[in-house]
Amino acid sequence: MSIDESFYVAVSFATIIALFIYLRIPQRILQALDDKTDEIKKELEAAQHLREEAQALLKTYQAQGKQAEKQAAELIANARAAAERQANEATQVMERQIEQRTKQAEERIVRSQEELSKEVRAAITTLAIEAGRELIAQGVSAKEAEDIIEKNIAEISSRL
Repeated sequence: MSIDESFYVAVSFATIIALFIYLRIPQRILQALDDKTDEIKKELEAAQHLREEAQALLKTYQAQGKQAEKQAAELIANARAAAERQANEATQVMERQIEQRTKQAEERIVRSQEELSKEVRAAITTLAIEAGRELIAQGVSAKEAEDIIEKNIAEISSRL
């Protein structure tokens, strides 16, 4: 049997395999792989748990967002209703004020007309008295003066 390089390769190979078995390297490799597998499983479980939590939070925030939108819509509707009520109230107040002022103006006009009528009558009476005095002073008889005054009063009354 000749010893050549294939023999040395075979002996080296057998020695390495024996050393691996003696040092339990395959078991250590398998144990390391098992440990790594367990670690990856734990990380996947943690990631799955985090994902579920994130989805729950997302649902919660979406529900809160919908609730906030609903509340905002209610606030807007309430504000619009309040603005309309205030506008209606303001319109009613203004209408009442306009009616009051119109009524007051009409009352003032009626009073002014009455005062003017009294003043005109007083002026007519004064003029009639003075005209009567002048007629008497001119020598017109009382009967003729009375007829003239009554005629003038009737004419003035018809014009008023």
